[in-house]
Amino acid sequence: MSRKLEKLYRRIQKLTGNIKSSEVSDVFTDIFSESTHFLNKFNRSDLASKIPNKKYFVFDTGRKISRAINADIYLPAIGDWLALVHAIHNNDRPRLSSEKINRAIYCLAISFCAAIDLTKSGDQKTPGTFFEYLIGHLFSARLGINPRTNLPVLNLDMNTTLPTDYVFDLGPNQAKFHLPIKTSTRERVIQVWAHQRVLDGVYGTGRFWGTPVILAETKTDSRKREVIEICLPEQWRIYQMHIAQLKRIYYLDVPAAYARLNEVFPPLCVKPFGDFFGEVDILISPLS
Repeated sequence: MSRKLEKLYRRIQKLTGNIKSSEVSDVFTDIFSESTHFLNKFNRSDLASKIPNKKYFVFDTGRKISRAINADIYLPAIGDWLALVHAIHNNDRPRLSSEKINRAIYCLAISFCAAIDLTKSGDQKTPGTFFEYLIGHLFSARLGINPRTNLPVLNLDMNTTLPTDYVFDLGPNQAKFHLPIKTSTRERVIQVWAHQRVLDGVYGTGRFWGTPVILAETKTDSRKREVIEICLPEQWRIYQMHIAQLKRIYYLDVPAAYARLNEVFPPLCVKPFGDFFGEVDILISPLS
C-alpha cells in the first residue's frame, strides 16, 4: 500500500481502544480518500461474471489484479460517507437511503482491500483486520459503546473468560449483540454458529443477538478473468435449525443464493448492511 495509506492504517490500530470515537471516523474518511485516489492510477478490467445479474471488474496493474469489485455498488461518494458518520455521531438517523449507506461503506471497504491486493502478495490478514475495524467502528459509534472481546464464564472450579468476536452489551435488560465480521465465509462459516451456540449455552438463548457482517462471497479466477460466488445455502439452513439462531446476517454485497434464504424455513434474515442503520432501534427494543 502507499506510505500514506499504511500510516493511516497504523493510526486506526492505535485508536481501537476507543473504536467508537469520531477521531476514528476521521481516519476512515482519510483512508477512503487515499484508497480511491491510489486506485485511480490503474486500469479497470471487466471480469466474465458467472453470477446472474451482477457485473464485476478488477483494478489491474499489468502484473497484479485486485479482488472482484461489484460495478453496480462501486460508485465512490465520500459525501455519503461523511453524511453517515455525521448523523451517527450526532445521534441522528441518517438522511440517506439504505442503498446509499451500504454503497458508501462498500466503497470504503473494497477500495482499501483492493489497494492491498495490488501492493502485497498473499496478504489476507490486513484486509480482514481492516474490515473488522471498519464494521466494529460503525456498530460502536451507532450504539454508543465500545465492544468487548471476552466475557466472564461461570465456572465452579476457576475464574475464566470466554474469548469472543466483538460483543456489545447495552446494559441490564437491554439488547446484547454478538458481531462476527468477515470479508468472506465459505467453509469457515460454521464458526459463527458455533460461537453463537457457546454464548447461548453460557448466558441463555436469546441473550445475545447474532448479527454477522460480511463483505462478499466472490472468488476470482485470475487466469480466466472470471468471477463466481461460493455459497452454501443448504448448510446454512442446517446450522440455523440445529446449532443456533442468528438474528441477522448482513452483507455489503449480498449473494443472491443467500438472499433467497429470507423466503424459506427456518427463518434466516439476510440483508444489506445499510439496512442496519434504519432498523437498529427496532433491534435494540426489549420486545424485538
